[in-house]
Amino acid sequence: MTVFDEALGRRGAVVPCRDCTEDDGIAWHRDEERRLTARITELPAEGRATLAALTAARLQPYFLRFHAETGRGDPRVLGRALADVWRKLNDGTSVTLPVMLAVFDQLQIAAGAPGALAGLAWYSAASVTNACHAAVHGEVREPLHCLRYGREAALTMSWHATGGTPSACRHDTLLQEELRLQSADLDLVASS
Repeated sequence: MTVFDEALGRRGAVVPCRDCTEDDGIAWHRDEERRLTARITELPAEGRATLAALTAARLQPYFLRFHAETGRGDPRVLGRALADVWRKLNDGTSVTLPVMLAVFDQLQIAAGAPGALAGLAWYSAASVTNACHAAVHGEVREPLHCLRYGREAALTMSWHATGGTPSACRHDTLLQEELRLQSADLDLVASS
């Protein structure tokens, strides 16, 4: 097991760099969550589902790569589920329970797989699961979780790119790009 694999075993754990003390890093993440929660709360239910779907679409390549390299999972399930979310947003067609359960099965496949890529696939499948829930329920927590998975995937990619050195933090280039994309998505959805 590599250091990268160990880091993925602690999904959600952020490894701070030397410039970020543990307390400072945790405070920054809490502040970011509060800021995002406030913005998402202002969105209508359709906007929340749109934001979740945009983030899930951005994370889908991780699951595609996971499937291509391991033969595990079925990325078509995630694609069909996202298509259902977009249909729901466009014409009100329901996202059905069997679709949501099929996506959850893909989440479990990624969770049970070994290796670094499985963690990224997990973020991908989890974001699609939350996009489906956001389309059905329109609550704040689902798109917030999708955005969190996007940030965690960026940190994971950074961790991998640095060879497992503890430099992944809020200053990381990949994380900053993900934050920029999330902000742009939020602005787009809010202005629609």
